[in-house]
Amino acid sequence: MNARTTRRVLALVAPLVVLLSACSGGRDYAVPRKVCGVRMSEETVEPLLPDGEKLHQSRRPVRDDGSVVACQVNVVDGPVALDVDITELDKPLTADDKRVSLKSLKDAKSVHVADTHWTVQGDNKIHLSTPCGLEWADSLSFRFTFAKGEKGADATRRNTLRFAKAFLQGEKKKEGCTAH
Repeated sequence: MNARTTRRVLALVAPLVVLLSACSGGRDYAVPRKVCGVRMSEETVEPLLPDGEKLHQSRRPVRDDGSVVACQVNVVDGPVALDVDITELDKPLTADDKRVSLKSLKDAKSVHVADTHWTVQGDNKIHLSTPCGLEWADSLSFRFTFAKGEKGADATRRNTLRFAKAFLQGEKKKEGCTAH
């Protein structure tokens, strides 16, 4: 092929490549630096985000006293990527609470996470209790739910646990927790 023929082929193929890539979906938004007010690494967050055009985050109190906060990350007009409830407790969750989590989560297993009383991981959910050491919050409870099976998201147990560990440490730091 001579140079002129090569340019003509490229001129015809380039628009087709652009058109096909636009139709293939994918993620059009940037991976957020903060998730629900907690600074997170891109490597930790990116695998959990589904395809879409725009990401939306909301963090709001569930109870009037602010002791329970719900946070949700979702693709606008699309699936929820992450849902987490954070509860301030005057005492740690108990072994009975752990048993309830083990029974209620699909394929649940007890897993070790540093600085927690206990952690239970299911297919796409994680429940944990962690010390905080503040006057109004002896402990914190986290309930994570991750998107499962959404195009572009890879919510494996490894990825969700890595996220939960990082989020837990970031939230405890943000809240000023002193206990480990």
